[in-house]
Amino acid sequence: MNATETLKMTFTEALIASGYYFQPECGAFCKDDSNGNLHSYVEETEGTWSYEKYNDSGELVTSKVFSL
Repeated sequence: MNATETLKMTFTEALIASGYYFQPECGAFCKDDSNGNLHSYVEETEGTWSYEKYNDSGELVTSKVFSL
């Protein structure tokens, strides 16, 4: 690679670099934040992801689907 080429991360690599860990039991990348919320990302189909956020009581508070 020369000096003008840039490195690109995949979305999965970016999640791992941001502190997410893979949970093979549910196929999700998960991360707990400092407020006790659980954030998860699941690749539904190639390039289509779902995001969910659960509060510290385990209640779903946010759910989104997006494509990359």
